[in-house]
Amino acid sequence: MTTYTVAYGGERLDRIAAKTLQTEQLGAIEALLDANRELGAFAAGIIPAGTVIVIPGDFSGEAVVKRVLAWE
Repeated sequence: MTTYTVAYGGERLDRIAAKTLQTEQLGAIEALLDANRELGAFAAGIIPAGTVIVIPGDFSGEAVVKRVLAWE
């Protein structure tokens, strides 16, 4: 199990996703929230200093939604 401890002053959840999962897109923030349900309680996505976050090991970083064009 990999964890990340938020540095002093707090950090935004999207920045934590970029540091730990190498992207803040493709469902990375949602994967962090799924692994750490308590993070949803923090206002504006600012996670306070000292918070320990579990980093999901099964995050693939692949697009979840397949786009279908109208003419296909």
